[in-house]
Amino acid sequence: MSSHQSGSHDEALLIQQLSRRFADVALFDHVAAEELEQLAARSTVEQVPPGVVLSAQQSTEHDLYIVIRGHLEVWLDPSTLGSAAPSHKLATLYADEFAGELALVDGGVRSARLQAGDDGVSVIRVPQSVILARCEENPQFGYQVMRNLAAILALRSRLTALSVQTLPL
Repeated sequence: MSSHQSGSHDEALLIQQLSRRFADVALFDHVAAEELEQLAARSTVEQVPPGVVLSAQQSTEHDLYIVIRGHLEVWLDPSTLGSAAPSHKLATLYADEFAGELALVDGGVRSARLQAGDDGVSVIRVPQSVILARCEENPQFGYQVMRNLAAILALRSRLTALSVQTLPL
């Protein structure tokens, strides 16, 4: 078997593995397997060493990150907004959780820093342009992804409201 054929086989296997991984991600619930394969073919896997910043707060890159292994920390650094308050961790994301979804909605700057956890993290990087192109090419895909995203954001909003209501006065 030539190395090109082996490379094609390896690439096809990776696309299959990534599309199966996408099927476990809430953002892609009820999305057709063929669409997940299209995303997988245009995505990359990255291994990020411990503590390395994957995306800085206020940066203008708009990729979606899906955790494969390890964990990804989400940090808020008020100094980027002119405050003297210390940085604090907002969330820790594990396998099949994702970050960067707000860029799919508004294309704005990063609202928090994404940083590899203590043991590093493996992520799938999906460019925003790939997701938006799939949305334009297949409105059913776009509808389903945006509906899933709306449900996820609504749940987060409700949980935030609930946590605020339960704070001591």
